[in-house]
Amino acid sequence: MERPYSGYAELIGYELIEKAQDVAKLRQVIGPQHLNRMQVPHGGVLATLLDSATGFAVAFADGPERVLRAVTVTLNLQFVGQAKAGDTLYAVGRRTGGGRTIAFASGEVHNQDGILIAKCDATYRFLDRPQK
Repeated sequence: MERPYSGYAELIGYELIEKAQDVAKLRQVIGPQHLNRMQVPHGGVLATLLDSATGFAVAFADGPERVLRAVTVTLNLQFVGQAKAGDTLYAVGRRTGGGRTIAFASGEVHNQDGILIAKCDATYRFLDRPQK
């Protein structure tokens, strides 16, 4: 497990638990600081997990040992289930295609019981991928 360094990753508290070419998996334990006024995880927390998991998957396009810089162009989310405090959420991102400058990815968040909580499709732009 590793916690990728960024102030925001530290604030939210997710961990990168798996990485491979085109794939990343994060884990997040939902605490009271992640809840909205209805006492369920804020949609922004789920959006963060999906954006981060798909972003890492894209960054690992050339393998996890060579992290590419990329920025989110679009992130289309669907909230399909509900989590609660104490749940452990797993976000998996997969790069699904693209080329030298643009990448496409999809992601899902499941709870510890395998129930789908949210999913997304995303588009990223590579910032410094070398041209062949």
